[in-house]
Amino acid sequence: MKNVVRGSVVCLALLLIVNLSALAASKNGVSTSKDGSRTIASKPVTQAVPSQKKMPAGLTILYDNASTYPLGVYWCCEGYTISGTASLVGAQFADAMPFTPSVNATVTHIGVAVGYVAGTNEVAVSLNADSGGLPGNSLGSFNASNLGTFGDCCQVEVSSITGVPVTAGTQYWVVVQTTSPSSDTWAAWNDNDTNQTLQPFAFNDGGTWTATEGVLGAFGVAGTTN
Repeated sequence: MKNVVRGSVVCLALLLIVNLSALAASKNGVSTSKDGSRTIASKPVTQAVPSQKKMPAGLTILYDNASTYPLGVYWCCEGYTISGTASLVGAQFADAMPFTPSVNATVTHIGVAVGYVAGTNEVAVSLNADSGGLPGNSLGSFNASNLGTFGDCCQVEVSSITGVPVTAGTQYWVVVQTTSPSSDTWAAWNDNDTNQTLQPFAFNDGGTWTATEGVLGAFGVAGTTN
């Protein structure tokens, strides 16, 4: 009887392992965590450092967690999964990172460290208002395409948005997600290298925004002061 029980437990454990494994996607040395929320490159894809897109000169930097070390602007090989339901990941994952400007300003440019893995090479980036400590309405957005390969370092996607006024001391969010045309996208928002402490952010796995904490994705926000 004891042997039967032990065998049943082993079988159940094996089934659990198989089911958990089924949740992990993998391609070209890049895979997700068991729950799909994290994407990891087993090693840097190349040793080359691609040219970086930078904020235009003359803007005020409202937030920036990129490292000043030229070969480590962000962490190359681990980040938050950004994916659609038709992707290899098989589920929707979106993330939002908060920032609070110290001055009144108009946001004109956003930069995000997002790398491409598979599917349509495009993600949607937006600046959102805060709603009770979670991302609220979008205030401005753009589609970032032709992303660098996840596992390379360090290309930052910088684009302009229609000038969005922000208020000093008020929290806002930078959101990266897929859209209907990019529902097969699998990308990842690279961890920043500057601050490795756990900080609040938000994720959405196909339902509603949920508060969590971790190392923030690498991003920057710039504009003109009012």
